[in-house]
Amino acid sequence: MQISAKGGTIVLDYYPIKHWNNVIQPDKYLRILSFKGETQTKRIVTESQLDEEVRDRVDNYTYSITGNNDNLPQFHSQLGGALWLLH
Repeated sequence: MQISAKGGTIVLDYYPIKHWNNVIQPDKYLRILSFKGETQTKRIVTESQLDEEVRDRVDNYTYSITGNNDNLPQFHSQLGGALWLLH
């Protein structure tokens, strides 16, 4: 899912994540915040966090749903507490 505000200046992308063996991890999403096309933060969120964030930003701020990233799962692995993201 993708939501954006201010004419696309601020963009939040949410991608499903999968393990090295292509198994999609249920209830986890990669959240990427971009400002003017530059990535600001990346983090893993739960499906309930995603739902709450999207509802809040669309209902209470000027965000619009602008895309669907559900068919673009991203690989991740967690090693020693550090999160490695590959895309």
